[in-house]
Amino acid sequence: MKSSLIISLLFFTTTLAAQPSIRLTGAKKGTDTQVTVQNLQVARTDQRTLVAMDFVLDSLDVPSNRYRAFTPVIRTADGQHEQRLKTLIVSGRRQNIVFERDGIDPLYADNCENLRRYEKEPQTYHYSDGAENQPWFDQADVYVDCDLCGCGDTLKNEKAFLATLTPPTPPDPYDLIDLVDVVPTHVKKERNLHGSAYITFVVDKWEVKPDYMNNRSELRKITDTLDVMVADPNVSVREVKIHGWASPESPYQHNKMLAENRAKSLTDYVSKLYKLPANVFAPAEATPENWIGLREAVEKMDEQTLPHRTEILAKIDKVLADISRNVTNQADRDEHAIRSAYPAEYRYLLQNVYPGLRRSDYDISFNFSDFTLEQAKEIYKRRPYQLSVRELWDVAHTMEPGSAEYNKVIQQTVNIYPDDPVANLNLANLAIRQRDVLKAETLLDKAGDSAEALNARAAVAIIKQQYDEANRLLDAAAKKGLDVTKNREAIRLLTK
Repeated sequence: MKSSLIISLLFFTTTLAAQPSIRLTGAKKGTDTQVTVQNLQVARTDQRTLVAMDFVLDSLDVPSNRYRAFTPVIRTADGQHEQRLKTLIVSGRRQNIVFERDGIDPLYADNCENLRRYEKEPQTYHYSDGAENQPWFDQADVYVDCDLCGCGDTLKNEKAFLATLTPPTPPDPYDLIDLVDVVPTHVKKERNLHGSAYITFVVDKWEVKPDYMNNRSELRKITDTLDVMVADPNVSVREVKIHGWASPESPYQHNKMLAENRAKSLTDYVSKLYKLPANVFAPAEATPENWIGLREAVEKMDEQTLPHRTEILAKIDKVLADISRNVTNQADRDEHAIRSAYPAEYRYLLQNVYPGLRRSDYDISFNFSDFTLEQAKEIYKRRPYQLSVRELWDVAHTMEPGSAEYNKVIQQTVNIYPDDPVANLNLANLAIRQRDVLKAETLLDKAGDSAEALNARAAVAIIKQQYDEANRLLDAAAKKGLDVTKNREAIRLLTK
């Protein structure tokens, strides 16, 4: 009996993903020869081509004295090359007895599996076989040769197309590399704010007058910051320190007295505005003459503005050198020398630079509270900067790793803590997983030298095919106790 085959599904790609079923149906009227192929898989490695499928035989009719044979074949389009795989023989009851007594049909005996067909019973055969790769395999087709007459006449076989082979896909380094995130340790969230207020004092006086000149707005630079902190129950102010600076145009000892008293006066003024412990306000500090600020200003000027810029810088450097050795009795003489030698330029500095040298720097140190996970999740929605690196990590891991929400938290952690090694490492690992190597390399510059950071740098080197550098980094990571087996295996697979 000759039967033709109708294949209801032809599309297939050579991957390991299971495919929908292919139904092989006898087309001759009145026949019920049917086989369904399910879970079809064709896989290419660098050495072998593997074919696997389930032959569902539930509707296959095999007369007692006959057999059906199904042979997967790899064949070029021109028929010049062919590789036959293991044959599945499905035999009827009597034919099975003959095979057991006399042996399998010589056409198939070298490589076959004989299966007894139990009439009208559900039956599935899990098929798997493969062959060593040959140069001609690329673009060859995979068929099933179907001998439905059981006569061994290959000319009468039907051919069912399964797939076209493509060259083995080279391993993707991103699928092979191993990245290790670091769970941050929890540390106290100590912060510091620094600013400068330009308080104007009456000549030779040190009393703070809020309504004098522009003092009201300058004082708000300090008080507005403290107002927010004092009102927030999650903030504890640890220390407020004020440092006063005077300009160099008066005698040094006089400037010293003014700077110290003005810094103390400003500290006392601010402390009286808040009900904070007395020890929060540190003793005021002062620098009698702000030669550092003067030098910074002159350094930025050109010689058109300050023709004797080089000479003035030299005299300023001399004063700074003296002060660094606690020699202050020469400052007045050197300041007078600048005024006498370069009167026009001195007047320019006196008018445009000296006012800015008279300032009050303030440093406010404070802590944020520690939060439970539930509290941290709520704080994150409004004030994520109040969370520690560990608290942000914990919030992120209430979300699906790799989701947009998770990625946002990992990114924000670096935005808030740009110099934290662990935050930079974890974001670098995320960037690598997203195949953004350039971003990862930038972040790894701040990731420190932990074993995990060395491993991440090795992963980048693997991606860039810099295998010697990758091995060097993996050696260093291993010495610090990290298991780098997976990345060593990645190098082996990518270089063999």
